Amino acid sequence: MMTVSGIFALTGMGALVAREVKYSWMKTPAGRTIQRLEQVQPPKLVKEYQLGGVQQEEEKPEWKVPDEKYSVFIPQIGAISRVIPEVDAGDPGIYQAALKQGVAEAAGLGHPGQAETTYLFAHSVESKVDIARYNAVFYLLHKLVAGDKIEVVYQGRLYKYEVTGREILAATDVKYLVPQSQEEKLVLATCYPPGTTWKRLVVIAKRV
Repeated sequence: MMTVSGIFALTGMGALVAREVKYSWMKTPAGRTIQRLEQVQPPKLVKEYQLGGVQQEEEKPEWKVPDEKYSVFIPQIGAISRVIPEVDAGDPGIYQAALKQGVAEAAGLGHPGQAETTYLFAHSVESKVDIARYNAVFYLLHKLVAGDKIEVVYQGRLYKYEVTGREILAATDVKYLVPQSQEEKLVLATCYPPGTTWKRLVVIAKRV
């Protein structure tokens, strides 16, 4: 006889339910206390490097990195995935194939650590049973608010960001897909409402 955990494993819902429960709990007073305690823990350091003649210490991610070359982690919603770099966001055949493997990075823009926009996008679905089927990493992206944290590992280095805002854009609005060079910015994008292609939800974050 199949157990409940077995059913969850087959449908891909187990991880989603755990994610939603964790998200709701972290909004309680006890959850917020734990978050504050975690934030004051000293960062783990793995190596030192030279920057401008000054010895610097580099932080080590405190999460299991899927791919040291490129990965993203959003602790507030429990989203973690490898990132497929330089994906043509204008070619459905190319980006749909990339999204089956993880989160996609739009080609022609910046990368973490550069004074440009890094644009990451992934699926979002309406039904929980479609999470595993469509690899909907950004299913809970709409729950992010200003102040939430995002971490990216790129070429073995850890980069930290903080959400500054979000927007709902028309599906044809490509303003964040235009090369920019004023400042380093991380943009996360997905379809909105979940399960449709009507609009785009974008979450904007700054480097911290």
